[in-house]
Amino acid sequence: MARERLIGLIVALAVGALVSLAYFYGSFDAWQDKLLDRFFVTRAPPNDLLILAIDDESIHAIGNWPWRREVFAQTLSRLSGARAVGVDVAFAEGSLYGPADDAALLAALKTFKEKVVLPVQFDDRGGKVTLPYSLFEDIPAAFVNVRLDSDGIVRTVATMRGDYESFAKKIARVSDVPGVFRINYAGHAKTIPTIPFVDVSQGKILASVFKNKTVFIGVTANDLHDTIGTPLGVMPGVEVHANAVATIQSGAYLKDAPRGAAIPLILLAVLLPYAAIRFIKRFSLLIGAFAVVLAVLIFSALVAFSSGMIIPVLYLLFAEILSGGVLVAFQYFTESKEKKFIRTTFSFYLMPEVIDEILKDPEKLRLGGEKRKVTIFFSDIRGFTAISENMPAEALTKFINEYLTAMTDIVMEHNGLVDKYIGDAVMAFWGAPIENKEQAKDACRAVLAMSAKLKELNAKWAAEGVPSIGIGVGLNTGEVVVGNMGSEKRFNYTIMGDEVNFGSRLEGLNKAYGTQCIVSESTARELSGDPLFTLRKLDLVTVKGKKEPKKLFELITAPVTDTLKKQLAHFASGRVAYNAGAWDEAISHFKKALAFGADGPSTAFIERCEDLKANPPSNWNGVYEFKTK
Repeated sequence: MARERLIGLIVALAVGALVSLAYFYGSFDAWQDKLLDRFFVTRAPPNDLLILAIDDESIHAIGNWPWRREVFAQTLSRLSGARAVGVDVAFAEGSLYGPADDAALLAALKTFKEKVVLPVQFDDRGGKVTLPYSLFEDIPAAFVNVRLDSDGIVRTVATMRGDYESFAKKIARVSDVPGVFRINYAGHAKTIPTIPFVDVSQGKILASVFKNKTVFIGVTANDLHDTIGTPLGVMPGVEVHANAVATIQSGAYLKDAPRGAAIPLILLAVLLPYAAIRFIKRFSLLIGAFAVVLAVLIFSALVAFSSGMIIPVLYLLFAEILSGGVLVAFQYFTESKEKKFIRTTFSFYLMPEVIDEILKDPEKLRLGGEKRKVTIFFSDIRGFTAISENMPAEALTKFINEYLTAMTDIVMEHNGLVDKYIGDAVMAFWGAPIENKEQAKDACRAVLAMSAKLKELNAKWAAEGVPSIGIGVGLNTGEVVVGNMGSEKRFNYTIMGDEVNFGSRLEGLNKAYGTQCIVSESTARELSGDPLFTLRKLDLVTVKGKKEPKKLFELITAPVTDTLKKQLAHFASGRVAYNAGAWDEAISHFKKALAFGADGPSTAFIERCEDLKANPPSNWNGVYEFKTK
């Protein structure tokens, strides 16, 4: 026991060292920033900041952009009592309305002396700097470029670039500002008090409103596209600058905790799970203790954040979770002999999910089943017989194992269970033994991933001289019997029922349509409204052994380009004509679809329409009957 405790302590400290190393090198700083974004809360906005918004209302009232500069001059004349004015509007060239227009703006700007700031824009790609028009060169200017993190979010501000101060620093007129600082955002967009530009321009706002205020003039209209991603969502660029000024003026900078304090916190975070595992034996209580520690860490980080201190909360959470997980696993493999035996014994022919169910209740190791709604998957390699006849046994084994491994991994990664392999065919299902409300979507995500993976494998095999392959997939959602089926001595966790047979039929129907994946109406219904999936209404058919017509849908696995959308639209029009028995019109639409590229369903329907045209059905209702499986 003492030896196990010592090993556990060593494991915990090793985890602490690993996380500390990751912290030192900033391995997860980007994710930490995303977590810290959640810590911002809307608070009372600064009462000395105002934004004059060039919004849709103002553009509608004043006229199309860009406006005459005399409009800005008139508005500036009403801001004479302001402490400072930041004009986040580029006046880089002479006015379209002539020198008099520029002169009017210049006169207004000069009345503010050093209290007004114009924007300077650095072109990071071209290396150019866009300065105010030469007529305004004596007016104070500062750069307005923002610092985008890798995820496109603006979290920090640099206060100098070349010879120019940042817009925020210039407006705040505070000398003691860090070279780079985090913006302490006051809240979501429009948290900073905002007034439509037109209301000020037309004199609807009293001049006293602006007395001793820092006023920003900037674009918020959607059509002018000056929006920036922030931790609190998208907001106009002018409001980002306003938040930066508020941070400077308040001195409420968000500072990282000293490294000397962070490392001990990480070590504490890995030792707490070690202590919990030593003294708490019941698993449910242990998990509860872990959850309490996580909650305390997050709460402490929130309190520190609200006080302006950033502690490495993600690294602390990672340290606790990793330490707890590793230590629990260590305890599991050293103390749970019976469970280890069961897992070792059955791991080669039962799925991990099934093993987990058995470990919870060993009584499940018996014959029996239950009704459950599942999504059934069948796939098959097209032309595999011909490939296998022309490939040596060793090469064929390597080929099929590589293919089945890739497809199996994808099923498992998307929460599915591989039931069995039937030669080159795969049968899998979602929704058992663990219930899954997203089962149909998970299955379709798996199909999309398989299609992408098959392209990679075909490219690799082509380089090795191995023929490319295609697959057909059938998906059906319905109620089946699921459980352990077989004999008393040997059985398998599987599914049975009519819906399973129909799923298999759907896979085979791909050959008739030249498609990759056909899904049933019940599966298609589960995907409704999800933009990730594109479905083509394929056909209404009766299959052998079934009396009721079945709606068939194709799950589009290719990228949905504009060309493909046009092709699908022509196919849909052809289907309308086909259902009405207008064979020539239907053929015309299907041929138009083929003009955008090869399309198995369009080709199949042209052949079918030609046949139906030559042999008109006596009572056509749009239902096609398949005579074979």
